[in-house]
Amino acid sequence: MSELPGDLVEEILCRVPTTSLNRLRYTCKRWNRLFNQRRFTRKHLDKAAKQFLVLMLKQRRVCLMSVNLNEIPSLEVKDELTLIDPNSSVDQFMIFHVSHCDGLLLCNNVKKDRIVVWNPCTGETRWIQPRKIGYYVLGSYQDKKYDNTSYKILCCCDCDYNEFEIYEINSNSWRTLDFTLECDMESNQWGMSLRGKTYCFASDEKEEHLGMFLVSFDYTTERFERLPLPYKCSFYEATSLSVVRDEKLSVLLELENTSRTEIWVTNKIDHETKVVSWSKVLTVDLKPELYNCYGISFLVDVEKKILMCCDINFSEEFNCKHMDMVYIVGEDNKVEKVNFGLPLSLPCLFNYVPSLTQIQQG
Repeated sequence: MSELPGDLVEEILCRVPTTSLNRLRYTCKRWNRLFNQRRFTRKHLDKAAKQFLVLMLKQRRVCLMSVNLNEIPSLEVKDELTLIDPNSSVDQFMIFHVSHCDGLLLCNNVKKDRIVVWNPCTGETRWIQPRKIGYYVLGSYQDKKYDNTSYKILCCCDCDYNEFEIYEINSNSWRTLDFTLECDMESNQWGMSLRGKTYCFASDEKEEHLGMFLVSFDYTTERFERLPLPYKCSFYEATSLSVVRDEKLSVLLELENTSRTEIWVTNKIDHETKVVSWSKVLTVDLKPELYNCYGISFLVDVEKKILMCCDINFSEEFNCKHMDMVYIVGEDNKVEKVNFGLPLSLPCLFNYVPSLTQIQQG
């Protein structure tokens, strides 16, 4: 390839899957320089074939999972990703919560007083000192000053769910957002990012007839907007958000006084008209295997119509201890259970698309 024109080499490389391309980084200095250019990493994110991986936060570690949804479904740890704590020469960072956007993970510890933006594919990190304690989520926007995609961290403060702070990675600064959110955020599962925007559940005491709905946060305008769920309901027994293959938003809904759990997926989200088109993918009955709670973590395979969800559950099978459990169920309503041991934090399953996205350093 050394004889090929540079622009042709770039066009070829920007279509190579991320994990394969990352292995080539140190085989050629010219390619390494190319991979370090923000222009190329963005081009690669847009053009390369996406690799859809499943990661799981368990026992305060992020693990790459091996998933088999054929015949007898199974889920097992393939590899444990390493995030070294800079405050310790040997220990890994103990992750309590994680959110993700464009191949970047945003992780915080139990006390919520330390956060890090991490690209597991390249190993690059950016450690950030929070100004206030709260729930953190990562999103993106088009930065006109730098003419590229940039990232911000939204913090919903613990002391007041109507107080929000924003951190701009480019400017290395926190600031308080000046607006009042005219609804109540649901803190059970705070924020799921898709295509740069962050989504979460909310309700409004002044308009109880609306029931629960979604709000989305735009990192360009730095404002929330309301979006409808598949149907109006004043109270759900369980709710949760997930992302399908980095392309669609998915919601898990369980109505009050019923054991039916429904999985809905977006066909289209129109942020101008605030209209959302939904399709129901699956209806299952998880009881008595699992009593859903708000914020349970889940993934859905739309084509195979299989649901994977995880939670901490009390199990008589394992000496009546609380365990990290994953439940796999399809249209036949047969539930496969996988035990991942004693919990150190809430387990979390999520789709992950590896990328070469660079993290702006302060």
